[in-house]
Amino acid sequence: MEAEGMMFVGDKGKVLAGFHGENPRLIPEERTKQYATANPAPGPQFGGRGEGVTPWIAACRGGKPTYGDFLLAGPISDAFNLGAVSLRLGGRRLLFDAANVKVTNIPEANKNIEKAGS
Repeated sequence: MEAEGMMFVGDKGKVLAGFHGENPRLIPEERTKQYATANPAPGPQFGGRGEGVTPWIAACRGGKPTYGDFLLAGPISDAFNLGAVSLRLGGRRLLFDAANVKVTNIPEANKNIEKAGS
């Protein structure tokens, strides 16, 4: 076990990872095994040197989305940003209404949240 790390606690379980988010695992360990069985890791997306741009260009032209697709990255960024807002409020749990872009249980948290383009 590492000396430092982080733990994300949710309604359905916990994720324990290294200080930089590396080597994540579900707690209890049995959950990690169940998840790995149900969700096998994807294979490599590109073949070799210089080919990393090819899938991105294809996606820009309406092809298959890349693993770094903005539709995936947006909600992930929202989750991390809400974590930062929670930390500013002493680690309090936030209930977020994504459709209205606001925290519903701690009104003062909303001063740290801004809609895109505002």
